[in-house]
Amino acid sequence: MVHVPEYIGDASKIMSSSRLQEQSEAIRDKTERLKGNYLEWSFVHGLPEAKFASPQGSETWQEIINYAEKVGAGLIVIGSRSQGKLKRTILGSVSDSVLHHSNVPVLVCRSKDPNPVIISH
Repeated sequence: MVHVPEYIGDASKIMSSSRLQEQSEAIRDKTERLKGNYLEWSFVHGLPEAKFASPQGSETWQEIINYAEKVGAGLIVIGSRSQGKLKRTILGSVSDSVLHHSNVPVLVCRSKDPNPVIISH
């Protein structure tokens, strides 16, 4: 599993150093929680060799592609939050960017359930 933590590098220009440190610690804590939950879930479900990576960068989609190429992935499986056409057009979509820029095949999983089960909280 690959999780690209929220990038706050540009925010350092407008945040106080104490607020920036607080945000950095919150992001680090969230990433560690996700990692722990994923590895525990994987072990319980018979996948003890599961791995978790958290590359960092300003463009989430680019980090996912870079990591997939680095490890020689044969397929990228990515979720989609179904933001809606207007929001996706204005803000962009990580899954759309990965799909359109990756040389590695991409499978986008869209949830029809408004309350999908997420193993990472």
